[in-house]
Amino acid sequence: QLLSRWWDTYRKQLGLKDFSPESQDAVALQQIKERGALPMIDCGDIRQAIARCSNIWASLPGAGYGQYEHKIGDLI
Repeated sequence: QLLSRWWDTYRKQLGLKDFSPESQDAVALQQIKERGALPMIDCGDIRQAIARCSNIWASLPGAGYGQYEHKIGDLI
């Protein structure tokens, strides 16, 4: 879930025109890059990439937002 306070920043940064699924994917990819997790994904270290991104998405393991968190085994 993208918080509305961040949408305008990413929209401008990435030159996005709308809130389409493609634009949302572009924002997610940018957030993954910002956490330095893309190289981990590229080399197959998915567990570490998920850990790096857990503060972005509340349902990832270790997010700590008090919401339901998926188990790592269910994601890999």
